[in-house]
Amino acid sequence: MSFSLDFYTGKKKQLIEQLNKLYVVLQDLGNQSDLKKLSEAKRQVMEEQFQIVVVGEFSRGKSTFINALLGKKILPSSARPTTTLLNVISYSKEPFIKLHFRKKGVKEVSEEFFKKLVAPKEPIPGDLLSEQEYERQVELFQTIEFAELGHPLTFCKDGVRIIDTPGTNDLDPAREQLTNSIIPRSDAAILLLSAIKILSESEISFLKDRILASDIQKIFIVVNQKDLLENKQEIEKVYQYAYKNLKTILHDPKIFMVSAIDALNTRRHAAGEELKGRRGKAVKVKPLEESGYPDLESALADFLQFDRGAVKLRKPLQKMDKLITEVMAKQIDFEFNTLHQQKEGLQEKVAAFRPRLDLVRRAGKESLKKIVIELDKEESKMARWYDGQLGKISNKGLDTFDRNRHLSVNDISSAVEGAIAPLERDLHEKKKEKMTDTAKRVIDDMSRQLNNEWFKLEGELQNIGSYHTDHHLTHSVVPYEKEYEHSIFDDIFEELDSAWGRSNSFIGKVAIGAGYVATAVIGVASFLVRAGWSWLTGEDEKTKFRRKLVSQFETTEAQRKLSLKNEWDGMVKAITKQYEEIVNDNVLQVEKQLNQLLENTMLEEKEIEIKIEQLNRRSNALKKIQHDLSILNKDLMNPMKQKVGVKR
Repeated sequence: MSFSLDFYTGKKKQLIEQLNKLYVVLQDLGNQSDLKKLSEAKRQVMEEQFQIVVVGEFSRGKSTFINALLGKKILPSSARPTTTLLNVISYSKEPFIKLHFRKKGVKEVSEEFFKKLVAPKEPIPGDLLSEQEYERQVELFQTIEFAELGHPLTFCKDGVRIIDTPGTNDLDPAREQLTNSIIPRSDAAILLLSAIKILSESEISFLKDRILASDIQKIFIVVNQKDLLENKQEIEKVYQYAYKNLKTILHDPKIFMVSAIDALNTRRHAAGEELKGRRGKAVKVKPLEESGYPDLESALADFLQFDRGAVKLRKPLQKMDKLITEVMAKQIDFEFNTLHQQKEGLQEKVAAFRPRLDLVRRAGKESLKKIVIELDKEESKMARWYDGQLGKISNKGLDTFDRNRHLSVNDISSAVEGAIAPLERDLHEKKKEKMTDTAKRVIDDMSRQLNNEWFKLEGELQNIGSYHTDHHLTHSVVPYEKEYEHSIFDDIFEELDSAWGRSNSFIGKVAIGAGYVATAVIGVASFLVRAGWSWLTGEDEKTKFRRKLVSQFETTEAQRKLSLKNEWDGMVKAITKQYEEIVNDNVLQVEKQLNQLLENTMLEEKEIEIKIEQLNRRSNALKKIQHDLSILNKDLMNPMKQKVGVKR
């Protein structure tokens, strides 16, 4: 099979095995907070998925292209912009289709209902009942956030999820959401073009003004419908044209010429389906290699498992290495040293130390209250700034319209898109930066005293009793990433830095379609055009278009403001949860160390020897796990070396 993630699944299995071994050791040590961290890391590894997003303009054969990847006709074909859903396709043993509504939760529907939903009957111009029925259908459609389709698909079996996005042309609000939300959180993006109308101005604009700010290494250019070209020379001509025009944008573009319909027919035939064309004639099935799919799938698989997969596995690996280092220092080494401490006056020292922990716990709660209050103030500032920036974009768009009114509607549309796209992209980047920097600054300012007090407390804990280092346990620490200025809240800062590009981050967890509210605009705007607005109002085409544009700007501004609020609220909620957990876990860790101090004063000499043997056994187990993680990390750091040994 051309699509295989064997290397990734093998390394994932190795990592899980090490996490299971680490779980046994931590369970033996009895530290519940560390077990919780480990369980969360394992959950992320187990649930990690590769997200492939497919984007393209209308009439590029997107549904057929995705169906061919899956080897089954899952998505119905529909080129209507009013009825294009965001579809999330993943593996499931039992097939299902679920509609995720914006306000009404989730509803499972039949395949028949789903197909009718995405392909309603067109209204009859001038027929009021027909237009009203069509409008009701569109309004229902707009209440849906996205559709989730599960199926026992081989392509998706190893954790691959495909995002089928609404087709985008000039001025579709979906463009901004695609490039700012969905593509950055995806592992690979496929831009689907047509071989018979290759690289429209709108598609060039989409790449230059929208996608260029994203990680361009993840962009795969797929030219579909090569079966409609006359011969190999025509195919090569289209390829060279695409490469010449794209290399200035994507440097070394990955371009694949495919025939989705040929690939789909071949795979359906191989699965035992009887294929018939018009008038009942049998469909001619071609070898899969001629469709271009094997080359695309092989390149896609290599990129996912050797590039993105390595990143996905190294992140939890690094966290567990850090956890082992902390366990060695705060539990193993600490407990070993307490076995040789001076017992005189120890109980008094511990009793005097405990109230300090209560003070720290209360200080943590007070700091968190200040953080929430300060972030609430900053949200108001952020909202005012964002509102002003959105207004500038709308004004720029309308000003561009007025200055280009002498052009055709299509040319005006392209001009407006060209004017506002860079502004929207820049605004999104500034929004991310301002949210991240503001949250980090507030946490740092409100926690500085608590942070300093905590490290002072930890230092004093090390001085309780008399420590001897003659038998001090040593262990190797493998550094994976650069050292940051130490803070007990480093994990929150790290999460904030990576949140925007990770679908499983606390901001990403809002859901794949949470920020994808702009799709509602497309239906209304298209309906007004299709139902004959000019016939109802007597307006000329350009006046009608400007009215549509004003309405679109107003609606998207409101939606983006709501999206900002949702993101901010989600960020504050996640910070609050993590902050409380960090303070509580640190306090519990020190309480455990104090109890260990007192328990060890009761041990006899023979019991101390047994304890030392036990600590050495645990230490060696942790060293072995850390060593194996180091080897696994090196494998993941050299993906090209690993690629050589992978068979297809």
